[in-house]
Amino acid sequence: MSAWLLAGCNIDTLLGEFHVVEGTGGSTTGGSSTGETGGSSSTGGSSSSSSSASHGDGETTGTTDSSGAPGSTGETTSSSSTGAPPAVCGDAEVDGEDECDDGNRDDLDECDNSCARSWTIFVTSEFTYSGNINGLVGADTRCRNRAGIAKLPRSLSYKALISDSTTDAAERLHHARGYYRLVNGLPVAHGWDALMTGPLENPVNVTESSLTANVSVWTGTAPGGVAAPGADHCMDWKSELVASTGHWGWSSEVDAAWLLYPSMTNPTSCIDIGALYCVEQP
Repeated sequence: MSAWLLAGCNIDTLLGEFHVVEGTGGSTTGGSSTGETGGSSSTGGSSSSSSSASHGDGETTGTTDSSGAPGSTGETTSSSSTGAPPAVCGDAEVDGEDECDDGNRDDLDECDNSCARSWTIFVTSEFTYSGNINGLVGADTRCRNRAGIAKLPRSLSYKALISDSTTDAAERLHHARGYYRLVNGLPVAHGWDALMTGPLENPVNVTESSLTANVSVWTGTAPGGVAAPGADHCMDWKSELVASTGHWGWSSEVDAAWLLYPSMTNPTSCIDIGALYCVEQP
């Protein structure tokens, strides 16, 4: 009888020390545990996890394996997304910021090594314009008429290189990256800054018809492309009064004098006559 009572006591003691709990998230037994949640499991003090992600425009596959025990390793693999190749100057294809692309490395031809095209500049064959040319609009019209008569390509794109009291030439003209060239193909300057600061590689003394003309030119413009001070620009190029004055340059010069000739008679009376410089625009 005493043996049975002892056995019953031992069983109750064991049941108190040995308790089992089961749940949906995992099971626990005594001092050790095993659980599964998503892709991870743990037993005692160790854990391992595995993850992989995501597929977008490219493809990335990542796998990480970690363990609390010494010697654990991690591994990640990925592949980058693909896209269109970048634009390359010199591949004979006009793309990206290319204005042209002739596929060669000749920096002196019509398309330079930065894939910038060249732009035509000429002095008008008509050199009897007074200071009254109907403003900047009238100056542009005269340039386009000259280019059209000479059958230059894109004749309607030309503008006059001239400033008035409210607008600098630099504000109204395209600042080209490529060469400015004469009608006969000779280079004048490589880019706007070189055109405005000089010295020029060749003077702008070739007309729309490819004839040489060394003449005075109405500009109203100082080096840098800004309006020359000290004159009323022939009342914004709408006057031929003796009392009105305007600045001029000389077409055979390659220094700053091509824009603003150093002379005691500059500015001159708007009853005087001169030509215009005309520059191709986009």
